[in-house]
Amino acid sequence: MSDQNRESLLWKKVKAGLTKCFLTRVESSTINGIPDIHGVSSNKVFWIELKSDKLSYPALNKWQVVWINKYIKAGGVVFIFKETLSLRSLKLYRPVSVFTDPRELKPRFEFSFPVNWAQVQEHLLRDRAPEQLVSSRSRSRLKLRSRSLKAKPGDPAPDQTGRQRKAG
Repeated sequence: MSDQNRESLLWKKVKAGLTKCFLTRVESSTINGIPDIHGVSSNKVFWIELKSDKLSYPALNKWQVVWINKYIKAGGVVFIFKETLSLRSLKLYRPVSVFTDPRELKPRFEFSFPVNWAQVQEHLLRDRAPEQLVSSRSRSRLKLRSRSLKAKPGDPAPDQTGRQRKAG
C-alpha cells in the first residue's frame, strides 16, 4: 500500500476520532508544504500534517519544513500525526521552534493501537494554546509598545481616521 493511501486511511480515522474539531482536508498543488488538515476548535486554529509509513520519525520534505517553520514563527500551531504501522503506534508531534531536520523532533505523546481517539483529542486540544509560544521577552516588548501608544495629558486628540491631529 502506498504512503498516500495510508495517509488517506489515517485521515478517515482522524476525522472520525476528533469529534470536537471542525476539520478540513486540504489537497493543494499550488502551495508547497501546506499541511494536510486545517482544524478549528473553541476559537483556536491549528494545522495537522499526516504521516503514515515505516519510518520512526516524520518524513517531512523540505517544503513542509519551511512552511511549518514560517507558520510557527508567525505564532501558529502545527501538529504532526505520525502513524507507524509496524510499531502499531501513533505519535503526536508539536514543533514549537524552528527545526531543520525532522529526525530531531521528539513526540509529545504516543498512543498504541487501537488508538483511543478521545485521549488524542484531549491532548490535542489541551496542548495548542498559542500564548505558550510567546516568550517573556516578547511580552515585555508588547507591554512597552502598548505603554508608548497611550495618550498623555496635553496630546492632541485623534481625528476620525485615528491619526493624531497637529496642534495649533
